[in-house]
Amino acid sequence: MTERPDTRGAFLRKAGIGGAAIVGGGVLLGASAGTARAGHDNPATITDVDVLNFALTLEYLEAAFYVQALGSGSQALPTGVPASSGKFKRGAVTGAKQFAGFGGRVRSTAFGYLSAIRDHEVTHVKFLQGALGSSAAPACVFDFSKGLTNFGTFLLTARTLENTGVMAYDGAIRYVDAGDNLQAGAQIATVEARHAAYLNLITKASPFPSAFDAGKKPSEIVTAVLATGFVKSCPQPVLDLFAKFKANGA
Repeated sequence: MTERPDTRGAFLRKAGIGGAAIVGGGVLLGASAGTARAGHDNPATITDVDVLNFALTLEYLEAAFYVQALGSGSQALPTGVPASSGKFKRGAVTGAKQFAGFGGRVRSTAFGYLSAIRDHEVTHVKFLQGALGSSAAPACVFDFSKGLTNFGTFLLTARTLENTGVMAYDGAIRYVDAGDNLQAGAQIATVEARHAAYLNLITKASPFPSAFDAGKKPSEIVTAVLATGFVKSCPQPVLDLFAKFKANGA
């Protein structure tokens, strides 16, 4: 497919994600009931603040991506999510060839649903910033030009980001101790999975390809995200966080 994102294959390979493993899309829930709390390897080293900042870093990325693609929308943007007039307007989305073969309702609601996903990601950033307070990590600088070359590339990149996000939440739950943080992570992760299911569907993939979502360690997710080329630079606290996960095998 000529509209396949240039970075998508490398992204999936770096994460160790085969096509069958793509199930959902954010950074806190376990892959299955049997393994959700297994292997809490470094409870004294990886803290809840570390995991929440990991989640925040991924939410910065997702929010910035959708804002660059669809515009800022009506809600105020948080620090770390730059405003944008957007690349794809309602008319271009509604008339996109990617919706050929779908019913009229799928086509007519696409811009609204994609905009709702954007708004959810922005809300997740605000929520995590509020939960972390002065401990909130600053945002990296992103460049999504390779993921926004056309509308088809945008959809496939969005699908990849959302599915990877779900695997990130699924893989990081083992490092969370506080019940409130577990609940917050679960509430975000299930919404990310809904996003992924919708994007899978409209890109003609299965919205629910497996009975269990696969989880990936934070360090594996970091490697995959950096391999996309979307991350141009990160502030030192975020680089230190990435290094901490790697050093602890997390």
